[in-house]
Amino acid sequence: YGKSLFRHEELYRGLLPFVAEALPEFHSHALMTVAWALERVRVNDRAVVAQIAEEALAKKDLMRPADFIKIVNCVARMGAAPPSLAAALSAELMRVLDEKCNALLFRGAVDHVAVATLYSDPLRLYLLERFTKTAICCRPMHYQKAFQSAVAIRVLHPSVWQQLSKAVRNFYIRLSLRRIPQRARRPSPLHWDVSNALAKLGVFHRNTFQWGCFWIDIGEIDDRRQCWFVDGPSDFYSSTNEYTEANKLQHRILSELGWNIRRVRWNDWVQLGTDMDAKVEYLRKLRERPPWPAILTDGPSSSRQEMVANLRSARDVQRALKERREKNRQPHSLVMNLG
Repeated sequence: YGKSLFRHEELYRGLLPFVAEALPEFHSHALMTVAWALERVRVNDRAVVAQIAEEALAKKDLMRPADFIKIVNCVARMGAAPPSLAAALSAELMRVLDEKCNALLFRGAVDHVAVATLYSDPLRLYLLERFTKTAICCRPMHYQKAFQSAVAIRVLHPSVWQQLSKAVRNFYIRLSLRRIPQRARRPSPLHWDVSNALAKLGVFHRNTFQWGCFWIDIGEIDDRRQCWFVDGPSDFYSSTNEYTEANKLQHRILSELGWNIRRVRWNDWVQLGTDMDAKVEYLRKLRERPPWPAILTDGPSSSRQEMVANLRSARDVQRALKERREKNRQPHSLVMNLG
């Protein structure tokens, strides 16, 4: 999928039962490829992902370090590890990192979702301390993940943060003050539609800005602790209303840091069609309610057919809005004063 960008969910789901039966015959690279593909396509079959992790543990002496690290990261990002499996993966990953990994391999293990939700406390300490010694070998994306990992540990696991030496804590404090190069984000058409409705509601705001190590979709100007997130299909696992583990983690951290978060789900917004008055009223009611709790809950369950129908409706609404914008657009004129 990553190379060809061929995303046919039914094909992947159809192949998955046959792949699951053949997992005992797979070795290092094949196991990693299956886990990586499921994470990229966001087909969240937790039973299969957990089976991949168990196969990797059973064949730990044959696993390549880079493949094992990627499998652990995929398990964390899919939320597929019960406590017993998480403990076994953490113990084995500690051994692999300490005995087999140089700096270039080690940097791949620094993933903020895995650090916050799967790794054991000793492994968290080991990762944060060793990263300070291998930072010279890292790229901007590794710095960004290390920054996010440090924030997650500081907010969600303060006891682990206090166990770090002062020199290590100062390293991450200095890292937070650096400008880490990364790809700029721009609002999506769905985001602009929500922003226009907020403007009609009279809410002064700014769009798509970076706060610390996280991006915020919409921040109110008058009350700077009020923010909005516009949740598109990519914020959920495929054909579900289940938020990804990365979104759940970001929501919890921002909530713990004092942000009052409200979220607009794409499928709820699509049902309003092109009626701007209905959208403004929807946002008014949403704004009158209390902010979302720190633990992000999933939306109501829907069948895959309903989700596909919603996606088609979303395309139709976006096409209608685009045609309206082009119709209302005034032609530009250039006036030259030669007097």
